[in-house]
Amino acid sequence: MVKNEHGFSLVELLAIIVITTTIIVPLLSSLVDNIEINYRMHNRRSASSVGDATLSAMEELTFADLETLVNDENVASNYYLELNGGTTCDQLSPADQPLCDQIFGQVWNNLSFDDTTFRVFIYDYNLPQAYIDDLTTNTDIPIEVRNYMDTLTTSSDPNPALLRVSVWLLYADDPRGTVLFNGLITDE
Repeated sequence: MVKNEHGFSLVELLAIIVITTTIIVPLLSSLVDNIEINYRMHNRRSASSVGDATLSAMEELTFADLETLVNDENVASNYYLELNGGTTCDQLSPADQPLCDQIFGQVWNNLSFDDTTFRVFIYDYNLPQAYIDDLTTNTDIPIEVRNYMDTLTTSSDPNPALLRVSVWLLYADDPRGTVLFNGLITDE
């Protein structure tokens, strides 16, 4: 009987498929994980760029108007002014509204934010402990901002030439998907 020795047998083909599959499936899984990590880091870099640009732009807003608005919030026992992508730019002077709209209209690498994922908190530089306690228990403020406020040194001495600003951005739907930038606004 003559044997046909051209090609592979069915058993050999199945063995090749099983071996190849055991090698390729983990590689594909790793590739998918790397794509997700890359996407997340891309969004984090974009959110960081937005936060950094926002801190720089805050210096361009009229300090006297911001200080008046913060003082009004202090009188109302809120102790902070919040700006976001909603209608809060309307609180500012007409000269500052275009810059405010531009700040909250930023799009970096196809990543944009709305009024729930991009919030700016402005408050006095020197805060008494009672204000800090109220701020750190206020659940309307994101936990990352409250944790930062909890680290502030208490003071009752007014400093009319300084305001604190915290820029909070949520770029992913998990607890680690936020960035927070803190800085000062000065009256120059």
